[in-house]
Amino acid sequence: MTKSSLLVGGEHYNLLINWDKRLSIEMPFLMDFIKDIKPSVKTILDLGCGTGHHTQILQKKYGYQVTGVDIDQSMIEEARKQVPNAELLVQDFMDPEALTGRLFDAIISLGNSVGLIGAAHNGFKGIISKFFQVLRKSHGILIFHLLNTEKEREGWSPPRSVVTDNGEYIFLRGFTTTEKFIHPEIITLFQSQDNKEWEMITTGKTNIPRISYKSMVSLLQEVGFTDVRVFGDYNKSPFDPLSSVDMITIGYT
Repeated sequence: MTKSSLLVGGEHYNLLINWDKRLSIEMPFLMDFIKDIKPSVKTILDLGCGTGHHTQILQKKYGYQVTGVDIDQSMIEEARKQVPNAELLVQDFMDPEALTGRLFDAIISLGNSVGLIGAAHNGFKGIISKFFQVLRKSHGILIFHLLNTEKEREGWSPPRSVVTDNGEYIFLRGFTTTEKFIHPEIITLFQSQDNKEWEMITTGKTNIPRISYKSMVSLLQEVGFTDVRVFGDYNKSPFDPLSSVDMITIGYT
């Protein structure tokens, strides 16, 4: 394992996430809207595709034409192992030249990728405008996940342990909150099979701009999205700014 930030490491990202659990929650939600509500969808942009788990299911199981985009080369390298026949691009979505002239029936962006892009580009207005730019008009659908940044977050989640041939990894995830940002942090500890000492091999911390539910809906409506819906989780619970963990937003063109 290379000693690089978890926020950009494809191998680390694969270990960090309990993919079976996550996909069992996220995929039924996606398909309720993409397949059942918008049956005309054929092309999908998976923004912040990471190591390609959603791209793989959407393409191999459901037969969609999927384009995966991630700014991190190591993520795309891992994704190509899973979905070698998919269009997988190492691109900065916010680059004016990225996806020029392309239109998609649907855009998905899960795992707080929108939050990371917002952190790099001083908020969410630019990314919402770019979403609308590359989404097909009259029947397009946008689905994206963002942490509920209205909620105060402090402390650490229970650790996740993963045992591999190399040894054991312990992943620690926590948050702090300031007036303008939520600060997710990830620390990784490693113990090799022949060494009793734990080593901190990676650490990553970022700044997710805080945005209210009302402000996010306004941004979407301002650029042209209609029938904007916001849920508090993948069970379609109503969004509550004080208690919802997530802000899962859907917009139609």
